[in-house]
Amino acid sequence: MKALRGDLIFSYWIYVWYLLYIFNYTTYNPKIALMIGLVDNIIMLFLMLYYNTPKRTLLIFVLVNTLIKVVPLYYLRKDNDAVKWKDIYFTCILFIIFVLWLHLNKQNLVGNVKMIYDSLLYGKDKTPVMALINNIENHFKNIQIF
Repeated sequence: MKALRGDLIFSYWIYVWYLLYIFNYTTYNPKIALMIGLVDNIIMLFLMLYYNTPKRTLLIFVLVNTLIKVVPLYYLRKDNDAVKWKDIYFTCILFIIFVLWLHLNKQNLVGNVKMIYDSLLYGKDKTPVMALINNIENHFKNIQIF
C-alpha cells in the first residue's frame, strides 16, 4: 500500500481552512471542526496506546496533531467570535465536498478511515507526514529522525 495523498485526509482540509481564516480569506470559523478533529485524534491516541503502536509513530502522531489541531485551537481561543450556525453549516458542507472528492478519486469514506486507522494503529506509516519522514530517513540511511 502506498502512502495516502494529503488531499484524502480531512484534517488537512480543516488546517487549510484554518489558514484561510486567520489570513482573512474566509469568515467561516474552523473552531468547531478543529474541536471535533481533536476529539477524534484523542480517541485515536487511546487506540494507538491500546494497540501498542510503535513509539515513533505515536510521537509523530502527537507532534503533527499538535501542530494542525492544538496550536490552531490555542490561537483561535483569543478569537472573540463564538461558533455560529453558519460555521457549523460550512463544516457540514465542507465534509460533504470532501466525501465527494473521495469518490472522484475512487475512494470511499469508510475505506479511507480504515486505511488511516490501520496505518496509524500498526505503525505502517502510510499517512502523508509519516511517509515523508520515512522517505527522508531512507534517503539519509544513517540518520534516524525519530
